Amino acid sequence: MVGSFLPVPRARLPFRSVMVASTNDPYGSIGVARELAQAWGSEFVDVGGLGHINADSNLRDWPQGQSLLRKLMLGRPV
Repeated sequence: MVGSFLPVPRARLPFRSVMVASTNDPYGSIGVARELAQAWGSEFVDVGGLGHINADSNLRDWPQGQSLLRKLMLGRPV
């Protein structure tokens, strides 16, 4: 599955963005996530060991994620 996303673009994004990454995501390392955030000009947030962050990860409403999204939408630092 990861191969279907290759090559990953490394150009700076033309809009504000946040890279939210987990330390134990089986699909990508925290180091690669940090490198991509830097390449894209994204703010980086390490949320600890949450596995792969998606609808199947049982995070439910995930208040931390909602807070990060709210801050992004309001233009505040995450």
